[in-house]
Amino acid sequence: MRITIQMVVNDEDGATTFEDIIKLDKSSDTLSGIGLSLEDSKDLLKSLQNNIVNYQAQVYTHTNCPHCEKKRRIKGNHTIQYRTLFGIVTIPSRRVYRCECEDENSKTVSILTDWLTEHNAPELQYIETKWASLMSYCMTADLLKDILPIGDALNSSTIRNHLHKVAKRQEKELEEKSSTLSGSPHDWEKLAKPGKPITVGIDGGYVKNWREKNTNFEIIVGKSFSEDLSTKRFGMVQVLEDEPKKRLLNVLVEQGMQANQQVSFLSDGADNVRNLQYDMYPESSHILDWFHVTMRLTVLNQFAKGMVVSDPEFGAIVQKDLESAKWYLWHGNVKEALGHLNDCCALSYGDDIQYEKSKRFYRHLTEMYTYINNNTAMIPNYGELLRYGETISTSFVESSVNEVIAKRMVKKQQMQWTHEGAHYLLQTRTAVLNDDLQKLFDRWYSDSNVVTPPMEIETPELKLAA
Repeated sequence: MRITIQMVVNDEDGATTFEDIIKLDKSSDTLSGIGLSLEDSKDLLKSLQNNIVNYQAQVYTHTNCPHCEKKRRIKGNHTIQYRTLFGIVTIPSRRVYRCECEDENSKTVSILTDWLTEHNAPELQYIETKWASLMSYCMTADLLKDILPIGDALNSSTIRNHLHKVAKRQEKELEEKSSTLSGSPHDWEKLAKPGKPITVGIDGGYVKNWREKNTNFEIIVGKSFSEDLSTKRFGMVQVLEDEPKKRLLNVLVEQGMQANQQVSFLSDGADNVRNLQYDMYPESSHILDWFHVTMRLTVLNQFAKGMVVSDPEFGAIVQKDLESAKWYLWHGNVKEALGHLNDCCALSYGDDIQYEKSKRFYRHLTEMYTYINNNTAMIPNYGELLRYGETISTSFVESSVNEVIAKRMVKKQQMQWTHEGAHYLLQTRTAVLNDDLQKLFDRWYSDSNVVTPPMEIETPELKLAA
């Protein structure tokens, strides 16, 4: 059988136009001939898109001056390439001389310039950005080619450039936002009672450096959550971030934080992360992550067990001191904990010690002493906080490091990144994970209705590829 699919156009003047879109020869004798094939659907979508866009361009094209309606002289004809989800559409366009009443520097103008402000459809940019934030640029290009008539010219470099364009627009919006809370503490007291406290966990991860081979650079990621607010994630390459406090503050504000709301920051105590937290929010409290404390103590206890084998007397004393240090840290008594750590340092550095790894043990002990001493102000009574149901560990941030960085940028892959490439990908990926990317495109292209229900379909394969 022969099937013809037509497009019917009813214009504003009441005229009706019929246009053949595609003709199909179908047989019911074979299973493969039932319905539309993938190639049939691609041809149909591509032809339909081409006809619709050209009809719209034809309606928009006018040579009269938009101010005085005087007919403008035609300089020449050319074509515009418009990239869409359903293929590249070639649109005929005209360049005309400007009218005398137009106050512009240029003498000529392309008529479709105001209509096509960008040569990439918003829907295409949205899909490319979303999928490339979840899986590699090459996989995104291959998947789009497999299911859509998007054209063979699409490649990973094009998708990366489009993602960077979206991320730069995000960064531009951030520049225009405030880096401080609005109002004064006196005004905050008059605000309504805030909701549950917000907990913010900050940690770091490393990715391979493309410019300096065999080296890594650090990425800062975090997650903020509350019982009655949606969870938000954020990330940045700190060497490129001029105002990290502004980024963090605006994440909290977008999450719904009130100026008088209590915020608790948890981190591993690293200098760069600790400085990011301080002085950002007056109602905040800062807590050293108990997970990182116990992780360091576990390493010390392993050394102590080895010391017991070679020198039982001193090893037993060191083990007891480490237990006491942990107990005092758990209850927030930093002074006593530092005293026991200091005793361990003295014992492990003595000339009478027979332990062959005593120098390494001593180095780790001194590092632990410095770590606790530098973060004294961030060590609370962990036992009391736990009894009241407060968060004392950034284990939830460890999952964010895996979610934001590892699954896309390093896990089971030997990817290398520039600082800029990693930073831009972090902005779009966190927007996708926070369900904010669609809101961004809806705001940027409010007249375009860019996000339609079919775009929100996520297959299990996509989630695994992320």
